[in-house]
Amino acid sequence: MFEVVKKTWNTFTRDTKRAILAIMGLAIVLAIVVIATVSKSASIREPKAESIWDEIRLPTTVVPSHYDVKLKIDMTNERFTGSEDVYIEVTNTTAVLLIHINDVHSDTQGYEMNITQHSVHRLNDKGETVGSIPVKHAFPYTKNSFYVMKSKEEIVPGKYKIYFEWESRLVRGLDGIYISSYKEDGLDKKVLASQMEPLAARKVMPCFDEPSFKATFSMEITAENTYPLVLWNMPEMSNTAVDDTWNKFVFQKSVKMSTYLLAFVVADFKCTEPIIESTKGVKVRTCGRKGPVDAGADLYSAKITANIIDEYETFYGTDFPLPKIDSVAVPDFSAGAMENWGLILYRETALLWDPKKDTYNNKARVNTVVAHELAHQWFGNLVTMKWWNDLWLNEGFASYVEWIGTVKSEPQWNYLDFQTFSDKSRAFAIDSYMSSRPASIEVSKPDDITAQFDSISYSKGSALLVQAKMFMDGTESTTENFENAIRSYVKQYEYGNAEQTDLYEQLDKIYGAKKDTSETRVNIVEVMNTWTLQMNFPVLEVRRYDDNHIAISQRRFLISGSDVSGDKESPYGYQWYVPIEYMTGADIEFAWLKPHDTVLIEFDFSDLDSFIRLNMNSAGYYIVNYSFDLNERLTKHISDEENYKALKIPEVQGLLYDTFLLVSAGYKPMSDGVKLIDLMLQFEKRLVPLREISRQISGVAVHISEDETLYKQWKSKYQGTFKTLFDEFGADYFKANATAEKDLPTDAANNGFQDRLKVLFAVQLACAYEVEECVNVAKAKFDAYKNGIEPKSEFKITMLNTVMSVEVTDDNDVIDNWNFLWKKFQNSDSASEQQTIYQALGLIQDKGTLKKFSEFCLDPILVRRSDSLYILGRSIAQTKLGREVSWDFLVANWQRLTDEFTDALFAVDAYIAGVLSDFADQDKLDEITEFFSGQLESLGPGRAAYESALQSIKGNIGWLEKHKSAVQESVKTSLN
Repeated sequence: MFEVVKKTWNTFTRDTKRAILAIMGLAIVLAIVVIATVSKSASIREPKAESIWDEIRLPTTVVPSHYDVKLKIDMTNERFTGSEDVYIEVTNTTAVLLIHINDVHSDTQGYEMNITQHSVHRLNDKGETVGSIPVKHAFPYTKNSFYVMKSKEEIVPGKYKIYFEWESRLVRGLDGIYISSYKEDGLDKKVLASQMEPLAARKVMPCFDEPSFKATFSMEITAENTYPLVLWNMPEMSNTAVDDTWNKFVFQKSVKMSTYLLAFVVADFKCTEPIIESTKGVKVRTCGRKGPVDAGADLYSAKITANIIDEYETFYGTDFPLPKIDSVAVPDFSAGAMENWGLILYRETALLWDPKKDTYNNKARVNTVVAHELAHQWFGNLVTMKWWNDLWLNEGFASYVEWIGTVKSEPQWNYLDFQTFSDKSRAFAIDSYMSSRPASIEVSKPDDITAQFDSISYSKGSALLVQAKMFMDGTESTTENFENAIRSYVKQYEYGNAEQTDLYEQLDKIYGAKKDTSETRVNIVEVMNTWTLQMNFPVLEVRRYDDNHIAISQRRFLISGSDVSGDKESPYGYQWYVPIEYMTGADIEFAWLKPHDTVLIEFDFSDLDSFIRLNMNSAGYYIVNYSFDLNERLTKHISDEENYKALKIPEVQGLLYDTFLLVSAGYKPMSDGVKLIDLMLQFEKRLVPLREISRQISGVAVHISEDETLYKQWKSKYQGTFKTLFDEFGADYFKANATAEKDLPTDAANNGFQDRLKVLFAVQLACAYEVEECVNVAKAKFDAYKNGIEPKSEFKITMLNTVMSVEVTDDNDVIDNWNFLWKKFQNSDSASEQQTIYQALGLIQDKGTLKKFSEFCLDPILVRRSDSLYILGRSIAQTKLGREVSWDFLVANWQRLTDEFTDALFAVDAYIAGVLSDFADQDKLDEITEFFSGQLESLGPGRAAYESALQSIKGNIGWLEKHKSAVQESVKTSLN
């Protein structure tokens, strides 16, 4: 080849050769330029780590002030387009503008945002455009969800406007704006809903998607006229027809708010009519599918919303700042609800309550969830955390204040009886392990943000505020030091952002002025930091110091006891400032137990009737371990019926809960727990303590469930106890012949709400523990149910659970009953009824049916996506057989599950915990850790739940090693 080229070259003239060489030289230069340009372009697409867009946080030198947004929602083709002007202020000279967008292209999730136009404009002091800033390069940086715009010239401090146009798909997911489907009169219908928290506003529009970048918003939405209900955070100003297909909705300008609070609904729904108003004129309504609203299921939540707004305006000392609140029940929703300012979205079961169909438990859930979301309208929306490391402030505070709202709206329920251990026990269940975390943590990647939506943020956060209320005011006090600090905090930071220290400083200021004016007083900032910047909690050791004193000291509590392998460091060495309320007589005393210190309390040991009891009203976030002699004195004291009945409900729960938690960690023998249960059952008739007793009995049953013989013996030990409760509280209300049943108590009567729940509690326990009379009634009611006779809604869950728990044999019709219920589930129009049915379906003791049910959960035509993981993790995995089936299903379908449910906030954690946490053997632990050893990255934000589940399994194994023989001895004694 070279010789041919050489001969040809030699035939050219000198001028021709020169021309050829010139052309070749130019080609080489052009090639170099092209290569350099491509390389330069590639370096921009994949910037170096030191680039500002490689940081997870936006720079604070560019701040938005207002968004003017126009969206066109095409429900038919499941797409949307948008345009916006983003008004910004630049405070430092820069050549780069960053804004969040979602640029993830995924076949399973379907999200994409295609920016079709962008431009940057300079504004004068009047907000008028006075020039343009040329953009040299613009590109998405997927790693941190940024859209990067590099200008040709420096952008100096001043006011600017960024203009965008974009297009995107409407996904059938659970975040951003998404489409959900439902059936109405046999027809498939669509609804558009939204979920922006924590990081999904960027899936809807380019925005500064961090909590501290607050701005005002103007919104215009164009939608097909077959969807007459179009809602946004603010009230509608106008609704005009664009043509025969499209309507345009224009809304009032918003107050200053964070992007994660934006919300959208496009639907053919109905709303409460007439609109209800709060005392100060806030317009309130509940919206949802036509069927439930026509049945009046919207009225309860609308009514209590107005009442609770009134209460919160007093509590916070600030009026509700928006003119309306729309509450919307959507068919598919990942969380229970979302507190979007002025447009709160809920699961149907958390908002709609039909008095003809739904239970009082459903009613209580609606009430508490509504109260929680409304609490956010001030604490979270009006005053917002600066960054996600303080998420616990938002969620913990709303979890605390929700009780205030519920008590205001339903005072006859006496709902504070449920508060302390509703939050504390959920928190302790996670916070007793080394896999826990501090309430406030460093956030360095998106998964860190999502992982915080757990019981630490919600339940521990609430429990710490209960404790703060205690040391600010005292459990018996009527002062409002705590509330006044909150009001001052809200007023100072309204429409802005704050950190946890800002709240602590308000508490400290009032504590020093009103509670303790001494120079040696504790600093509340230091106090709270020990509780929120380190994980776990203390156990207080109470022991004899000398003949005249008791000593109280602290140590870190862990289920694993002294095993701290793989432990995390703490800035406070796992020591806390512990507020202690205690009694040695008739009066409540108070003391601070400081880190690495001991509190001495005068005590007369010569008085054989003397005792000490700590943690009044169980308000402290700790447990108490009394030495043997002091425990004997306390037991003797409460063995007197009058003394026992003087204990408040949370104090009874605290004594029992502390004891069994100490048993789990090996501080006490199982016999101490059994003796305390026996003592309490002599006197106890109150619902909440009886629930705690049954919870501890059932907790032991779960621990030993792998040993079927011992499991049945333990249940048999308490069968007589629960038969007695059934005879006293349930039998007259639960009969095979429904016409012979007494009417259930109603919440109109004094304590009627708790009396009603006590009836249901007694019936559920009796059937669960196979009390013959109860089981026979449940079976008779189910036979009637199959023939079209509906039981009372309150008893349906007991009836279904009982018939589904029966052992499957060739001689019974359990499989046929399951198929009958599955059809009921498919045909039901009620979300709460579907929930009742799917809980029962998971109880069947047939492996093939459970595997089939598991497969159904991944078919969105059969099971809603928002229900799928809850069924897999909570319904199917609730029995020994179900756990094995669920684990096998997880292993076989892990990739599919992670692909389809990455947007399912809360549900992933619930699924992992539900499937794994109750296993109790080493072989299974090894199998689980081996499987996930290659899957840790795919866990994403579920990794914390996985690590917690591993600790739980280790705790279960340790529990059996410590206590199985004691349980065997206990049942042997009862059998004899």
